[in-house]
Amino acid sequence: MSSGVRDDERFAQAAEVLEQVISPASAALGAESPRVLALRSRRAAILVIGGDFRHALPEFDALAAAYARTAGPTSEDALECLRQAAHCRAELGQATTALRQFRQVLTHVRAASGDASPPALDLRRNIGMLLLSEGKTVEAAGELQSLHDDLCVVYGPRHEETREVADVLARPTRRRRVAQPYCGPHPIGLSRTA
Repeated sequence: MSSGVRDDERFAQAAEVLEQVISPASAALGAESPRVLALRSRRAAILVIGGDFRHALPEFDALAAAYARTAGPTSEDALECLRQAAHCRAELGQATTALRQFRQVLTHVRAASGDASPPALDLRRNIGMLLLSEGKTVEAAGELQSLHDDLCVVYGPRHEETREVADVLARPTRRRRVAQPYCGPHPIGLSRTA
């Protein structure tokens, strides 16, 4: 058995264990209690790490709605769940809706933290890379050039993130027309090796 299959099984098992905890916790504390929402967020993140975007998507949609009701539509948790739903949609090939959601989150993040805040920079990179993966090279180049300019100011030209965006921009136009795989964020601070 390959390590990738073992990892996927491990993530599926972790999601199942959390599901077994969520049901009684929801009954005892209420479906939208902060603890239950945190458990559901963790489960959805594990589904994403395990590559199960199809099951994670409706959970992140439901979580975004629940956090919008309980903490406000522009709360950090609501926006993070909306961002994760956009990531799932991008991975599932729903680029138009994913772009709309990424831009919706970016609008709120810009208003709260500015265009060059770390969350805004990350969202702008997601948008640029998704545009590139959809073959929208002119629009992607505009997004990524603006991002690169801000990364140079915020982190400097030698920073890893700045160089990564510069490398994408330096690729010949012919290569950019070929759909690039979408490479989105890891969910809610979890890594594949967690």
